Amino acid sequence: MVQVANLRTASGGYAPNQFKIWTDEGVVFQSYQSTIAERLWNGEVTLFEPYWNMYSSTTNRYLLQFLNEDSIKDVRAKVKSGEYKVE
Repeated sequence: MVQVANLRTASGGYAPNQFKIWTDEGVVFQSYQSTIAERLWNGEVTLFEPYWNMYSSTTNRYLLQFLNEDSIKDVRAKVKSGEYKVE
């Protein structure tokens, strides 16, 4: 069963066009119609090119929220270390 919800803004409202999608395999972050990232239930994270790497400030803000990261530098470090996979 798939469930979809908007991410939340800093003020607590709903972020239009920014979605978390729960699937049988894990949770997907989608911005507009682009899949940005996926976190599988086993903890594996995949980021999708070119969208994850500062594609837009809005997408970046919600990607950080989705990943529970403080900065894109932290995300890049995890990509470099292999903790996050890029496709």
